[in-house]
Amino acid sequence: MLARLERAIGAWFDPERADRAVAALLVLFVPAWTLFHIVSYAFVDLHPDLVEVYAWSRHPSGGYYKHPPLAALMATAWFAVFPTTDWSFHLLAMVNAAVALFAVDCIARRYVSPDKRLLVLLFLLLTPFYQFHAQRFSTNQVLLSIWPIATYCFLRAFETRTLAWSVAAGATAGLAMLGKYYSVYLVAAFVVAALAHPARWTYLRSPSAWISAAVGFIVLVPHLRWLMTSTFTPFDYVYVAHGNTELPAVLASVGHYLVGAIAYVALPTTIYAIAMRPDAHMLAETFWPSDPGRRMLVVLLAVQLLLPALSAPFLGVELTPLWTMQAWFLLPIIVLAPPTATVPRMQAVCIAATVIGITALALAAAPIVAWSKHTGGTKHGQSYYRAISDEITQEWRRHTDRPLRIVMGDMAEAVSFYSPDHPDAVPYFNLRVAPWVTPDRIEREGYAVLCDQPNCVNEAARRAALEPRAIRREIEVSRRHLGHEGPSGRFTIMIVPPREIPK
Repeated sequence: MLARLERAIGAWFDPERADRAVAALLVLFVPAWTLFHIVSYAFVDLHPDLVEVYAWSRHPSGGYYKHPPLAALMATAWFAVFPTTDWSFHLLAMVNAAVALFAVDCIARRYVSPDKRLLVLLFLLLTPFYQFHAQRFSTNQVLLSIWPIATYCFLRAFETRTLAWSVAAGATAGLAMLGKYYSVYLVAAFVVAALAHPARWTYLRSPSAWISAAVGFIVLVPHLRWLMTSTFTPFDYVYVAHGNTELPAVLASVGHYLVGAIAYVALPTTIYAIAMRPDAHMLAETFWPSDPGRRMLVVLLAVQLLLPALSAPFLGVELTPLWTMQAWFLLPIIVLAPPTATVPRMQAVCIAATVIGITALALAAAPIVAWSKHTGGTKHGQSYYRAISDEITQEWRRHTDRPLRIVMGDMAEAVSFYSPDHPDAVPYFNLRVAPWVTPDRIEREGYAVLCDQPNCVNEAARRAALEPRAIRREIEVSRRHLGHEGPSGRFTIMIVPPREIPK
């Protein structure tokens, strides 16, 4: 039986089956890992990053107070087709990861032999990026797909210098910047890689580079206009969240960033060393190849990984290893591209079996993960999102027959996702972060308040004292599953019904 299984897996590494093998991997990847996340999150609700993206997605915009708009715009398109449910969000995250892997394969087929294309993706699936970290679909996760797409378009534009690929390279680079400003390092890598290539003057003297730059700028124009009208609020958020840090702390974060980045790829790197046993000559040909095309890939990877570490002390920004997540996609292509880098069929089968085994173990462990989240609670209060959304919606409907349109305070985005009325969320009572909610709307439509932090409770009390229509309650909620009561949480809710409109 083992021999038959080995032959069945090994057949997928035959060169003539490369396309079907990659397609089969992606087709199996999406439902398997979507199922894992559905089961492992069965007893808790979505991460706050996801419900925040959903709240933004209800109002497509040139930008949002924390980030550029790409993640929210993707969610807008997704939820125009799919229902507003947890499983739908998990599916979106895994489809995004599958698109990322497909884009990597598009690059790989240009540099590695057909029998090694599947191995490129298997090496990536030995990292936690595409299965686990990809689930938290937000501004970091959209870079998983858009970075390899933009890189593929850049490589084709550099090689062909045709109008279509030049436009595609500029548009996708612009989209990467709309995903997260961190993509400036991707654009910088394109510049450095082009300048380091022997054909740099041929490329720079052609219209290709300038067409790409112009198209990229055009893609960014709506966001740039939004930035100017919003007084650059995302930069304020970046400064508060990651900036204004003393130099020793920044240098410590750089060390943590570099060590953590290596740790993320420790497993595939170790398996590469065991399977291929590279000598000094192979390593030299791998990480500084004589072929200019493959050397460009090395430059792209090095700049994407190292430039953040080099610039952080000057910017005063702390780094985290997770920010390398979207950059590592070139590594397996680089190590498998040399003609001398051969993987024996038995080792290739073992690598595939390892990925299959990890997937099977994850699926088997998903109910245990779900139960541990239920009994142990969660860092951000996801145990209560659905329950508190139901409570606040029911309280609202006791006092008015109109739908709940606005919710303020703590966990407002969670209520926006889980309440059947899907109200607009105003975190921290700050209308600046939700410009679609105006004082006129608040007065006309009324609003609800949800609080679990002292500052929010104090603001709710102040508003209740000034608002004769306010109804304020203290409630306690918990979730029961399989006869076990999870941790309970206490919340303050306040209802300000809509103003009566004279007939």
